[in-house]
Amino acid sequence: MRLTIGHFFKQPQLFYCKHVYLRYNTTMLAIVAAVEKEVSLLINFLKNIKTLSLGKRQFYQGRFFKQEVVIATTGIGAVNAAYTLTLLAEYLSLDFVLATGCAGAFPQTGLNIGDIAVATSEIWAEAGAYTDAGWHSLEKINLPLYQKHKTLFYNVFEVPKKVKEISSLISNFLPKGVGYKKGPFLTVSATTGSQERLYTLKRHFPEAICENMEGAAVAQICTIYDLPWFECRGISNLLGEYDKSKWNIDLAAKHSQLMLLKLIKEPALWKP
Repeated sequence: MRLTIGHFFKQPQLFYCKHVYLRYNTTMLAIVAAVEKEVSLLINFLKNIKTLSLGKRQFYQGRFFKQEVVIATTGIGAVNAAYTLTLLAEYLSLDFVLATGCAGAFPQTGLNIGDIAVATSEIWAEAGAYTDAGWHSLEKINLPLYQKHKTLFYNVFEVPKKVKEISSLISNFLPKGVGYKKGPFLTVSATTGSQERLYTLKRHFPEAICENMEGAAVAQICTIYDLPWFECRGISNLLGEYDKSKWNIDLAAKHSQLMLLKLIKEPALWKP
């Protein structure tokens, strides 16, 4: 079954109208990833599946067990992620956002290909100013990305407190034999494929464990809409060289989805 806004509203531009017709009086989770390979296993597990068109995007809506879920592929990069999540937040009554996919791990973090990284924060790694003295963060140049009440947000978006509690339980939901690590994620516009770039990022962000191309956009949009967000990614490659023959995107995507399937079985974790 394919649903569009036109089925329900004569004026689809009326953003204040939420899609209450999609609700079953349960928590609604949104799962977002850049490409379909990163959510294909999850889509296959959906029951009562429907496709839903919003804006220029198509989504899958259905149920895992007793949990209501909408799954979105955003496309690569921060702009695509922000656009897609804004559509979801404006049109649907979301309670929680789960971001997943693949990531490149920093060497010496203990993460190996196929392991899982769990975000404690998302960081815009390139936003700021490049000067003769080097890179300056947004906070250093006093240029916040967003303000909520009296709180200013610069490069860093921390996961909400409730999500930190969920993250502490991750070891209970890992696929057998898969390692994991929690820590800050970096969002970049280009993958780190040289030692020089690797050194620069580690100097600026010594605690970072991996990089991706969408996560900070998801975190920022969730912050704007007061949506709790959780992010986990399978490690597809190690940073510092660009040799795709050493990558394993399939394994990374599989492991992150298997963990999410176990997490979603626990509805108490996702209550707003």
